[in-house]
Amino acid sequence: MKRILVIIHCLILCSCTNIPIGTMLKFSSFDESSFLKLDPNELKAKIHIDKPIGINISETTLSLTLITEKGAVIQSYPLKKYAVKTLPAESGWISSIAERTEYELVLTEEAIENFNIIQHKMRTEKPTGFEFEVKFKLKDIPQEVLNAILKDIPQEMLGVTLPIKDIPQEMRDVTFSIFVKLSDNSDYITLIDNASLGFENNG
Repeated sequence: MKRILVIIHCLILCSCTNIPIGTMLKFSSFDESSFLKLDPNELKAKIHIDKPIGINISETTLSLTLITEKGAVIQSYPLKKYAVKTLPAESGWISSIAERTEYELVLTEEAIENFNIIQHKMRTEKPTGFEFEVKFKLKDIPQEVLNAILKDIPQEMLGVTLPIKDIPQEMRDVTFSIFVKLSDNSDYITLIDNASLGFENNG
C-alpha cells in the first residue's frame, strides 16, 4: 500500500492563526535561564488528531532551534509513546469536535542524553532566541480513504504533491492540535489548535 505522508511543522514563533495568543504570551518570557532549567525527563508532547487518521510515533520528533551569536543551532529529538487513548466526539452549539486519538509522547533515552549535552553547550553560547517544533507523519490510513484519495489520480502523477482539489472534502476537514509540557508541575501549553491537515503523496 502506498502511504500518504504529512509533516506538520509547528513553530511557536511563526505567524499562524492556529497558535493561541496565550501561548505567545507564555513563551515571551522564555529565556536562557528557563531553557537551562528544563529537565528533558519531564518534557512531553501531546497530539490530538481526528479519527480514523493515526500518526507514526517512531517518526515523531521534538525539534529545538537555538539562536546564538554564531548562528542557529538546530537539534531534533525523537519521541516515544507515553500513552495513547481515544477522545470521544463532542457536540456544541457553535461547532462539534470529531472523535480523536490522543498521543502523549516523551523523549527517548538517547534524546534525553542529547538534550542534556546541548544544555551544557548553551551555558557558554548564550542563546538569544528559542523555537520549538513538532513533526509527525501519518500512518495507517484506511484503504477506503486511500482509494478515495488516489482513485482519479493518473499513475504517472503518483509521487508528487496532490493538488488540494484532488483531496476529498472529508479529508481536508481532518484537524489536529499539538501541545507541549515543559515540566511535571506545569500544564500543557497549546502550540496548534484545531489546524487542518495538509497531505503529501510520498509515493
